[in-house]
Amino acid sequence: MRVAVVTLAAVAGLAAPAPAWAHSRGPAVALDYRLHLASAPPGVQVRILDGDRSLEARVTSGTTLVVRGYLREPMLRFDEQGVFVNAASPTAQSDRLVARGGGWVRVASGPSFAWHEHRLTPAGAHGRFVIPVEVDGRPAAIDGTFVRVSRPSAWPWLAAAVVLAGAAVAAARRPASRLPLAIGLGVVAGLAALLATIAFAVRDRPSGGTGWLQIGAALAVAAAVGLPLVRLHGRRRGQAAGLAGAVAAAVTVASLPVFWHGVVISALPAVAARLACVVALVGGVSAAAVSLLPELDG
Repeated sequence: MRVAVVTLAAVAGLAAPAPAWAHSRGPAVALDYRLHLASAPPGVQVRILDGDRSLEARVTSGTTLVVRGYLREPMLRFDEQGVFVNAASPTAQSDRLVARGGGWVRVASGPSFAWHEHRLTPAGAHGRFVIPVEVDGRPAAIDGTFVRVSRPSAWPWLAAAVVLAGAAVAAARRPASRLPLAIGLGVVAGLAALLATIAFAVRDRPSGGTGWLQIGAALAVAAAVGLPLVRLHGRRRGQAAGLAGAVAAAVTVASLPVFWHGVVISALPAVAARLACVVALVGGVSAAAVSLLPELDG
């Protein structure tokens, strides 16, 4: 059982989306701002990645793109040979795109490259961002707008969590109801966590793109915890349901930023995504707790 818990917890960690405040290249689940890109210059495709922190640019065949830094110095160059970083660029050095030095250093052999772009960080409630570029030697810009979205009220979700937990406590007072309660809570919490994880992965990036690794890991977790629920009976089935609930709650912890950020990056509407997280977290913890109670067999 200990091996199963450790294994499932590790796989669940792979399935969990990265928190919104993380500085890694993982996807965010919620943001404070909506960012909208304007039309890109001809021959250039641009999209926002990793919430509001990273930018990916791609050039079509025969197009040369030069991205300028904070001092308007040449920072990045895209051409038919690949993508190059100017080692003498103060912006590239401060963003750790390249070690300090001189000359152009190739960082990608293909036509696309993504980098952490601090100019996408909003400076107020709303406004505009502009990144100066040159396309085939002609001045242009990658630009867009951002608008701050108010944070959601926490009280409705706290109330929903209290009601759900209270109902589980009341039902668990009857020993005869503990086994079906644990199984029911574990199944519902697991399905809610699976739904939320897949919905976040489908909108892995604000501008589109699917996190197939997250979806595959989530389905693997669902299969691993679902099979014992089908095959086992009696108290062992209740314990399996408790394990399923614990995994569901653990996966959902990484999605807590949806409750204090206004923009939820999910294929579900924001309200539905938050509700799924409440059910997965509270239902999962409740299932795990009920599965540890005596007289689980009724």
